[in-house]
Amino acid sequence: MSVSIKIVPMQNSLHMFGDPDRSSAYSLSGHVQITLSPHFLSRKPAKVLLQSLELLFEGQSEVSAPAIGYSAVRLCAITRELVPHDHPVLLSNDGDESPGQSCRWNAIFNINVPGWLPASSSFGMDGSGVSYQLFATAKYVDVGNHKRDTSPHHRTSSSSSSPTSWSLSGIYSAICSGQRTATAEHNVAIKRFFGLPSEDTPGPVSPITYLLNSNKITTSRNTDKLQIPSEILSKICILASVPEYLNVEDNRATLTLRLRTKDLKAEECQRLQLVGFRVDIIQKDKCRSQPSKEYKSRYPLPAEELQPPNLPLRWTQRSPLSMDYYSQSGKPTGSCSRTFSLLPPSEDGQYLLQNENYIFANDATQTDIPTWYTLQTNIPVMHKVHGNDDDDSIEWAGNRILRPTNLSGPLLTVRHEIIATLFMSYDCPDSTQRAHQSLTFSVPVKFASPAPLSTAQCDSQPKTHDALDDHSDSDFSPILPPYSQFYYSNGDRKIDPTPLPLYTPREAPNEAIVESVGLPEDEDRHSIAVVQDIPLFSQKACTIA
Repeated sequence: MSVSIKIVPMQNSLHMFGDPDRSSAYSLSGHVQITLSPHFLSRKPAKVLLQSLELLFEGQSEVSAPAIGYSAVRLCAITRELVPHDHPVLLSNDGDESPGQSCRWNAIFNINVPGWLPASSSFGMDGSGVSYQLFATAKYVDVGNHKRDTSPHHRTSSSSSSPTSWSLSGIYSAICSGQRTATAEHNVAIKRFFGLPSEDTPGPVSPITYLLNSNKITTSRNTDKLQIPSEILSKICILASVPEYLNVEDNRATLTLRLRTKDLKAEECQRLQLVGFRVDIIQKDKCRSQPSKEYKSRYPLPAEELQPPNLPLRWTQRSPLSMDYYSQSGKPTGSCSRTFSLLPPSEDGQYLLQNENYIFANDATQTDIPTWYTLQTNIPVMHKVHGNDDDDSIEWAGNRILRPTNLSGPLLTVRHEIIATLFMSYDCPDSTQRAHQSLTFSVPVKFASPAPLSTAQCDSQPKTHDALDDHSDSDFSPILPPYSQFYYSNGDRKIDPTPLPLYTPREAPNEAIVESVGLPEDEDRHSIAVVQDIPLFSQKACTIA
């Protein structure tokens, strides 16, 4: 007689929506299948006393790099006792129509997975990154070889009991005969999406407008050339608009810049020109040996005694060939990072405007609505960048691929920025000379997977470009909403006191921003437009610190 167990979740991946939130939770459900198989050609009933059945959901993050060596953090460890130790269960195929065949029992489970956990990912050539696993452990004893107590007292007291009733002495003798263990494990992928799933086609992505702080704008310094006075450059106002998020599958990123001067004299406004601009989009991969203090304050990582090396990890994603490669090198508090451009090699991102482009000439004129000079360009984005042959970062960071922003967690971060440079010229007073200077600033952007339709099946989910991070679903289960939308932390169901709103017809999408820029959807990515009288009340504005 043999016992085997198998973990069968309802979904092969767990979908989380929006930014990581420690106040939310998601439901991971399924069952543990217990199979009891009698010996070959055995006609004797198989009986097993299942002493305990424990299920563990555990997550971890691993990185390895020359500057930090190998480092790992346990993200979570959630345990469920499906069969408690003090309530054993007797399993038997006695009375089954086919006593020589295997019998199966399913122990149902439901785990509340914290909503702050980072998405599953693979980073580096050795397969490290963020991963999650389910572990099941069953402890049992074979009681099939022990005869039941046939004493008259037992027959009297158990005459009305089920056929699975056993005397305490029989169970005790079975336990003393030796305890056995059966284990199983199952990989679980966590995928994160931007926003919440909708029942209709996704709406347009809202823009975010940043008011650039003049103190954060870098100006070029060249002592061999004339310089534009700093008090003039400080009067230039720059608004940078980017989408709230960019689809990680898209091949371009839209950037809109609006320029004007404020409190600058009329004669000075007429001397300033915009000669051209340059744009670039970069990705920053950074891994560290220890979680930052900010991360520890935001998310409840397990205590230090539950972290490696105090409590080793149950499994590792690292390949056996690289287990000792970085073990002896690195600093305990070090970090390692790399930055690369996502522009195609054939693009330099630089564009020159027409001559005599005095865009601020009329800024000093008082009007009811300020006049802004607007530039819009679609920046091409590569999903996989080919590195140089001498690029040693590929060994620890892997290929240069476009990853979702904020992909990982305590040991790995991914950031994206659009870097823009404006080339300005200034006609020096009482002279025919011109001063040239550039203004450089950066704007954060976010790449993410959009939330799928709530009625969509798992096979229509967007895929990332990291082949090691692509966990396809095979059961085509519908997407489950987060647990926190229906239940409080104590398990009570939420009751929505707000009545349903009255039906109103769906309005056409607001195209005010597209019309104000004056660019059709099929316009070339290098298109530049001059727009006046742009209202900004419908856009969200914030200042880069």
